[in-house]
Order: sequence, then C-alpha cells, then structure tokens
Amino acid sequence: MKVGMISLGCPKNLVDSEVMLGLAQKSGHQLTRDAADADVLIVNTCAFIDKAKQESIDTILEMAELKKTGKCLRLVVTGCLAERYRDELREQIPEIDAVLGTGDVPEIAAAIAPTGHRDSETQRSFVPLLRSNGEPIESRTPNPESRQLPTYIYDADTPRLLATPRHYAYIKIAEGCDYKCAFCIIPTLRGHYRSRPSDSIVREARALASRGVKELLLISQDTSFYGNDRGERRAMARLRRQLHTIHGREWIRML
Repeated sequence: MKVGMISLGCPKNLVDSEVMLGLAQKSGHQLTRDAADADVLIVNTCAFIDKAKQESIDTILEMAELKKTGKCLRLVVTGCLAERYRDELREQIPEIDAVLGTGDVPEIAAAIAPTGHRDSETQRSFVPLLRSNGEPIESRTPNPESRQLPTYIYDADTPRLLATPRHYAYIKIAEGCDYKCAFCIIPTLRGHYRSRPSDSIVREARALASRGVKELLLISQDTSFYGNDRGERRAMARLRRQLHTIHGREWIRML
C-alpha cells in the first residue's frame, strides 16, 4: 500500500514519525509524498498548546476529505492528540480508522494494513474535545498517576527513515518527564522520564554518521536530566565523550 504521513509538532514527534515510516517501509509498504496518491494517510499530531491542537484537528479533517476525493482508504491518527483524546477523536471524526497514542508506535504496521487487528484502546475519561462550532476546548488533565502512561521508546535497532536534510539528524536520548508542573501536559502525553542506554545511542549515532550525517542533535523533554532516572551520575558528560569519538561527525548539539 502507498503510505503518506503528515508530521506535526516538535522534533521529538518527528523522530516518532521517522520510526513509523521506517516500520511501514520494513513491512513492505511504499511511501509517497503526495497525500492525494496515498492509500493510507497518517497524521502524527501535537497537543501541547491550543494552537497545536487546532492545527492537528484541521489537518485530520483535511486528510479525512481525501477519503472522499482521493485514493485514501484508511486514515490513521497518531501522536500526542491521539494519546490525550483517542476516544473523542474516534467518536467525533468517524473517518478515522485507527488511533495510536505515543506508546503505540510499534503498532503502526498493523494499523496501516489490519489483519484481524484491533486498534489500540485504553479507557479514558475526558470532557468533549470539540465545541459545537468545531473549536477545541481545554480539558481537565487527568492525574498521570491514575492512568496507564506510555512506556515505549525506540532503540538503535528500530527501523527509521530520516525526514531531515541528509547533513543532520535528531537522536532522542530519553522520553517523558517526571516533573509535575501545573501548566504542562507532557507527563500525561509522554509518560515518566526514561533514558535510553548510552550504548544504544552511540550505536545509532555511528550508523547515522556512516550515512553522511554531520550534525547530531540530542533531544528529549529534559536533556540535562539524562541518566538520572537510571541512577547514573554525570551520564551526559560520559555520553558526549563517547559521541566525540565517532568518525565523520562534526557537530553535537543538545536541545
């Protein structure tokens, strides 16, 4: 099947999109940049602020129209908006065929071409996603401790298709956040902070450098916290020293 993807939001979300594209390609699907030519459309959404939610909703609705006017047979919604509002999205936008949250990335191949597959569902309790005029409203954020949180994070062996220019690439060194800031929804959308093992990061960086990537951008919700959740003191300093030994790379940036 021809698969098209629209990736919204931050670089961390872009890495998730690249992983999903890699998994789709590994499963034998063809990728296309032309949404009107796609058999399956994936919208990887953002839900951090109201404008991001509105952009995500508008994009989903725009892609839903292609089920009427284009070749699209399936519409898959993924990412942060899907993690936060999966039940509401399915109810209020019936053109959506599958909803995958931030912890459901490995299920993308099954969502593209289901074979007796049941879309990932988790019990949620949110106020309605949209007002009667179609505008998004702010929901009361559920207590992250009272619900199942995402735990997935990719590793160096996970298929990934880069969507950035060939000279740079993002490396997600950790996922989630353990802070409980009243204004922030990230712990609910992304789960508890979890660092990748340094050897996995270094193996991924070496593979990227061997493909011509010159600039490595290390990203996470809180990059400076890297390794603390694993009880590793000065983990970031050690990781940087390991990355500096990689032949071919010229820049290491921390975002």
